[in-house]
Amino acid sequence: MATKQKIWIDGRGREVPPCYVGKYDKARDKAVRHVLAGALKLRSQMEAFMADAVKTMNGLADVKESLGKRGNFSARSFDALIQVSINQRWHIRFDERVAKARELMLDYANRELKRAGDGAYLLSQMIEAAFKVDRLGFLPRTEVAKLLSYKVDDASWNAGADILRQAQTTERGKRYLSIEQRGSLQADFRPIRLDISDCWPTEESEAVNG
Repeated sequence: MATKQKIWIDGRGREVPPCYVGKYDKARDKAVRHVLAGALKLRSQMEAFMADAVKTMNGLADVKESLGKRGNFSARSFDALIQVSINQRWHIRFDERVAKARELMLDYANRELKRAGDGAYLLSQMIEAAFKVDRLGFLPRTEVAKLLSYKVDDASWNAGADILRQAQTTERGKRYLSIEQRGSLQADFRPIRLDISDCWPTEESEAVNG
């Protein structure tokens, strides 16, 4: 019984007889499929590891009753040479009222700029920085908090600050797992980088594997 030959499909979705598929094309196809299979296997292992790590740390957090609501949590080994942390990121999102708040606060800075000069110019730069969104559409949390902490005796500024407070909502961002270790109590913790780009083979390992 004849073995059924592999059906080759090109980039346009057309069937190509095996005899018309070049040696390099076959080698290239085999190579990328081999790498993909390894990547999918590794991804599955990483997902299983993350699920287990988060479950383990959440279980530990439950043991420590004084923690309360889960958020940032860190734990060390008994010898203090291993540290595992879960960090919760938070984002501040603002609605359309933020434009009015910026207008009012800049109004104060511009009026002061005409009178005080350099000091007010620095304030106007800080306002502009606080209202500059990042690539995800969020305002910088630290800069906004800094503006709202100022005590200013000006109706326009205070109106803008009140609008800014009312316009903001806090959203839970990503959670991050970090694993660190050190060789002694005098050494600094060094992270275990779970980054595939950090695992590039050295010349020595390439020579061994080659």
